[in-house]
Amino acid sequence: MTNLAPAAEKLDTRTPPSTRSLLMRFASAILLIPVVLGAIYIGRWVFAALVALLCLMMIFEWTRMVEQREFSTSFFALAGGAIIALLAAMVGAYGVAFVIALIGGLGAFVLSRRDARLGFWSAFAAPYLIAPCIALIWLRLSTGEGLILSLMLFVTVWAADTGAFLFGKAIGGPKISYALSPSKTWAGIGGGIVGGALVGAVAGFFLIGGDAVILSLLGGAALGAASVLGDLAESAFKRNFGLKDISGFIPGHGGVLDRLDGMIFATVAMTGGYFLYMLLTKVPG
Repeated sequence: MTNLAPAAEKLDTRTPPSTRSLLMRFASAILLIPVVLGAIYIGRWVFAALVALLCLMMIFEWTRMVEQREFSTSFFALAGGAIIALLAAMVGAYGVAFVIALIGGLGAFVLSRRDARLGFWSAFAAPYLIAPCIALIWLRLSTGEGLILSLMLFVTVWAADTGAFLFGKAIGGPKISYALSPSKTWAGIGGGIVGGALVGAVAGFFLIGGDAVILSLLGGAALGAASVLGDLAESAFKRNFGLKDISGFIPGHGGVLDRLDGMIFATVAMTGGYFLYMLLTKVPG
């Protein structure tokens, strides 16, 4: 009996928390990345179903964080709105989908049984979570370059997330803001942008061609910046509600929302930029 405690201490010494976290992140990525890439490649209802599932999980985590209880009335209002909105998006009715998402947010506000402040935070899930999911379905299913753009979006955000994690751990240095996050550093921000730029350039070379490398590098840097901003925003939200991780659903990453916070902002940047490009290229002259 006397040898058990020292043995446990030695095991912890050999495998520090940071190493265990990195190993869990790696193992989770190995399992999840092929699923996501497969759904992107297949497209159609498979991709839309995956987005819908992730959207519902994020809504659950968000309303639990805000309401401090599971399966609140706000969750059901938002989840119902999300399901109908994403079904509308699957058949190409994107305007209807956005309207339904906002109705779901209004329902969450009205049904919140605590106070107006919490009702606002619950309703905020509609523009913050549901709307980007609708935009993501539009990008993949309703644009001529949906497969290439979706692949570039995902791999660039993954690279930005990895770069931010590795640079932050390896370099450290000055913290950004204790109010936003007590652990995030400027080195991590730089790592996210560098990671996004490098992988964006590589993805552009293989998916589009050599002529697109510079543009893809700049686009990757922009997506990397959007990703790290999304991560910072999520950290601020969690800090506002006194949480470190929203859940432990994905080992090494926290919750689904912890993992996709950068993707939310990057999706808005990618879809917004591409939509603007489509409008400008249709203007005569």
